Amino acid sequence: MIKTILGYDIEPGVSAEDYERWLFEVHAPDLMANPHIDRIIFNKVLRPVTTTSGGAASVGASTMFYRIAEMHFADEASYADYLAWWEDHPIPAGRGPAGRTKFRFYVVAEPTVFER
Repeated sequence: MIKTILGYDIEPGVSAEDYERWLFEVHAPDLMANPHIDRIIFNKVLRPVTTTSGGAASVGASTMFYRIAEMHFADEASYADYLAWWEDHPIPAGRGPAGRTKFRFYVVAEPTVFER
């Protein structure tokens, strides 16, 4: 599995209520129409953390985000297919994140998972 991880804020002038409505009623369904994505996890950030578990280290000034989202893909080929799919099926103007989402970072990552 690989995933994209993106941190973002809401663009100034967009209310949280309008953003949430657009995100879950418009944007998430548009994204999930792409058959190459397995799932999306929307992590709404509640607060920053300034120290590690047990106080072993100080994080310093924490950065705050509105949300950190994850999009999961089976592998690199699936992610490449996901990107290519949008070339033939673009999100219509006015439905995408432009003017709503202020991206702070967007990376492709390979997770290593430890579970109980």
